[in-house]
Amino acid sequence: MFAFFLKKIEGLSDRKTVKKIAEIVFSVAHLGLGKMSGKSRCPVCGARLVLISRPVVSKELASASNYDDKWIAFFNQREGEICISCGASLRARQLACALLRWGSETQGLDGASAFSMMGSDGAKRLRLAEVNSCGALHKALEGLPGLKFSEYEPEDSSVPHEDLLNLSYASGEFDMVLHSDTLEHVPDIKRALGEIHRVLKPGGATIFTIPAVRDGRKTVARATLKNDGEIEHLMPPVYHGGSYQRLVSTWSSTNSGTILKTCLAIWDLRPRFWSTPQIRAHL
Repeated sequence: MFAFFLKKIEGLSDRKTVKKIAEIVFSVAHLGLGKMSGKSRCPVCGARLVLISRPVVSKELASASNYDDKWIAFFNQREGEICISCGASLRARQLACALLRWGSETQGLDGASAFSMMGSDGAKRLRLAEVNSCGALHKALEGLPGLKFSEYEPEDSSVPHEDLLNLSYASGEFDMVLHSDTLEHVPDIKRALGEIHRVLKPGGATIFTIPAVRDGRKTVARATLKNDGEIEHLMPPVYHGGSYQRLVSTWSSTNSGTILKTCLAIWDLRPRFWSTPQIRAHL
């Protein structure tokens, strides 16, 4: 019933209304599933994990990205398979798994879900930056007194604007910086990672995702930033991002390890990576 209702309201043109109705549906589902037993739990909200799926990759994006059926299915699962109790996509659930491991192993925090861990007294001392919304995970973070949340050119005037190429934050301000599927929109990834490094405290960490295609193709730059600040298109422009369509500057692929190598060069140390458990087959 919930899945049928959510799929019906997705056809509405007013996205704010869709979001409000969806949040009501998630809340009602959580009332029941949050109390149900079962080993499979959502790492974001903690409820028993019941998933609904719908396709999200448009024909235009699949064509521009040269996705075959396998990769269309992969990204449909990554973005379109959501927890019915909170709306967390597979991507948001993976971010939550990494956040839980970081909180447990480095901050001494307890909690089986992002909601429970970030709602604990110990989490109140944390200083976190969420640069662009991490989807449903944002709801677990927004109550933290030490959270600074921002978007790039937000539609909501109450949300601060931040640019990963020129963050306004002080150096050494945060324990953690979170961003999700943002680096592919940034025309200078090395500079963006350098800014993240600058605002982290010594020993701080960043958790992020990138939409990498692992099929042997090389990472390519589609756009770059000229000296005068104007964007130079190296290939025909492509946009993605749901309601917030953003220019894709870099297609990350098998050699997206380049981004990790850039992290190593900027951090000048052997970073600690949290490998998160697989959720529903492939990551």
